[in-house]
Amino acid sequence: MTKEQLLFLIETKKEHEFVYNGKTYNLTYDKDTANNTVIVFGELYQGKRYSSLGELLNTAKIENHFFKDMLEIF
Repeated sequence: MTKEQLLFLIETKKEHEFVYNGKTYNLTYDKDTANNTVIVFGELYQGKRYSSLGELLNTAKIENHFFKDMLEIF
């Protein structure tokens, strides 16, 4: 997956699931207490909530690697 493909998924609120090193990761969406859409990303059923694409790209990790640095691998 490229950064552009990730951006498209988030802009269109499409869910995405992939496997890395035998672990399943999931990208979904939810609402916060103010009814704003948040991004939920992480291992299946253990996702962390991110308020924006920027926060996701700057903080989300897969194992010891930043997610943004691994985008081209998927």
